[in-house]
Amino acid sequence: MKSMPVMKKEFELNNGKKIMVRQASGLEKLKLETRQAKVFRKLRHFGPNPSEWSDKQQEEFALALDEEGCGLENQMAEWIPNCIIEDNFDVNTLTSEELRELLSFVRGDDLEGAIPLGN
Repeated sequence: MKSMPVMKKEFELNNGKKIMVRQASGLEKLKLETRQAKVFRKLRHFGPNPSEWSDKQQEEFALALDEEGCGLENQMAEWIPNCIIEDNFDVNTLTSEELRELLSFVRGDDLEGAIPLGN
């Protein structure tokens, strides 16, 4: 299996400030992803493809992730502060919209515009 490099990307915040952000490494993501897998296994009776689950099943899954400490809030709190490549940046100045956009990139949902860290 070929591994993907950790990527980085520049984001422009709503206030016009630009920050460099890297994706979370596999090791950083391991703890939360292990708990997410545990939740998924508990709900496997919903079917193998979460995109085919009903709205009610999606809500139950999200609640179970939160209860297990691996939902969106935990992902943002654990990954985003470590993945912002800026000295003295106050993560508490980010808006919820910016947090969601950064999280999508940090966890690897969005590779558009990303470049390898080695470049």
